[in-house]
Amino acid sequence: MAMNRLSRDDIINSALDHADSSVLDAKDRPSNPTIEIDAISLKWLQEALDLFAKRFPFSLNLTEASITIAENDTSFSVPSDFIIDYRNGLILAEDAGRLIRRSLNTILHQMVGTATSPVRGLPSIYAVRGNTIKFAPKAQKAYSATLHYYSLPSVIASGDTPFFPDDYILTHYVWIKAQEWHRVVPIGTALQYSEDRIKDLQKAGIGLEAEPTEVELDKQTFGNFQQEDQFVKVTT
Repeated sequence: MAMNRLSRDDIINSALDHADSSVLDAKDRPSNPTIEIDAISLKWLQEALDLFAKRFPFSLNLTEASITIAENDTSFSVPSDFIIDYRNGLILAEDAGRLIRRSLNTILHQMVGTATSPVRGLPSIYAVRGNTIKFAPKAQKAYSATLHYYSLPSVIASGDTPFFPDDYILTHYVWIKAQEWHRVVPIGTALQYSEDRIKDLQKAGIGLEAEPTEVELDKQTFGNFQQEDQFVKVTT
């Protein structure tokens, strides 16, 4: 469920009301309050949603996709709306296991010396590399999997309510873009505003996925240890 109240057109109309620009009104809503399909302010709102999603991935943008891994595969392409994975969010079907996100350096290190005799097995670790996810070891058979990740917002349509923590931030961003368009404020003011609001949202913890208070130690790095030493406390 969306965390805010205003629909797409409510946000844009509010921003245009604040901008009080007859030129923008003529372009974007000549039949006020109907917003034109090619309205400049509509592009600004979508820009804001995409920008915040990329720089501040929050739980409202969490989604999942079905992935097919063929035998002998070592990577697969991420979905087109992929921003970043949910940590350790690659789950093999039929309870085959959950892959752990590691650095690409770790994946490459495991590949050294296996060119002539590749090691195959149950995939256990992965790394994000551009628009692909690389994993190890090489798949010993075909697997179905589910990838949990933060996605780009879909293109917002009339009547849609954005999945976003705060109506005011979106309205104010579009209003500032209108000021930039009229050269009332310097280009980049809206971007700076968004960066400041991201810091505020992070401090408030709004929309953030809960983080564990304990982190499991990686046996590949630290070796075997007693059960009571398996976790370390996270303090801030």
